[in-house]
Amino acid sequence: MIEGLPVLDSHIHLDPMGSNRHAVRRFRDCGGTHLIVVHKPYHHINIHGIGDYISSFETTVGMCEMAGKEGVKSWCVVGPYPGELPMLARTLGFEAAVDLQDKAVDAAINMVRENKALGIGEVGRVHFKVEDRVQEACDDLLHHIFREARGLDCPVVLHTESYHSNPELMRHLARMIDKAGFSRKRVVKHYSGPDLIEPKDNLGISISLQCRKVTLRQLLGSDQVHLLETDFIDDLDRPNVVMPPETVPKKVQWAYGQGLLDHERHARLMIEQPRSVLNIETDE
Repeated sequence: MIEGLPVLDSHIHLDPMGSNRHAVRRFRDCGGTHLIVVHKPYHHINIHGIGDYISSFETTVGMCEMAGKEGVKSWCVVGPYPGELPMLARTLGFEAAVDLQDKAVDAAINMVRENKALGIGEVGRVHFKVEDRVQEACDDLLHHIFREARGLDCPVVLHTESYHSNPELMRHLARMIDKAGFSRKRVVKHYSGPDLIEPKDNLGISISLQCRKVTLRQLLGSDQVHLLETDFIDDLDRPNVVMPPETVPKKVQWAYGQGLLDHERHARLMIEQPRSVLNIETDE
């Protein structure tokens, strides 16, 4: 632990065909203590039916368990990645693709019920240009997810288009969350930047900030507290994309060295915020 406190990366991917174990060790050896392992599409699992999705989700669970064996307390979230929907529509047909992702949502929900996963994610909206009906289908799936997550009281980790590309995004998401009767705090907009630090911009939806120096300076210069992430993808063809796995503990150390972070703020970032948003204990 850094300064005797935990260091959580709130959004990391691990791949059985990637560096996986080595990535976890890089994180751990720089002072990282806790991980949220997020589901992603795996190149070695082609999605044709619900059995493939379940196998893919189980792979994420396995990566989470591996991280635990390396001495890093880890939880995982699982769910159908929205960027897969347009591709599935091309191979299966639009209606069949939507139906398959709906079944995948139900499979993810069952894994949360069985305590195999902490929550549902990353799910949400497609981040590139698609037909309106694709985004509408994504929104329908999200409403289903929010309703179920309300009953389970589990977090939902979102992948969406950027706030820059859609200035109405946060208001749109907030309306959907409220309509489902869910808590905005329990929904995490991952891959967020400085433009969403303030409540007037994030509207009470939790955000997970890319752990960059410029973002940390702005965050730690405010009175706000948010999750920090790398979104490390674990692709051997693109090493260290999006950010290296050791980034969060290294940036926390950097923030101490710059006088931006102290013990009290560290505890708010790495104990209180994960407890509030994700319902996890990082100080055990």
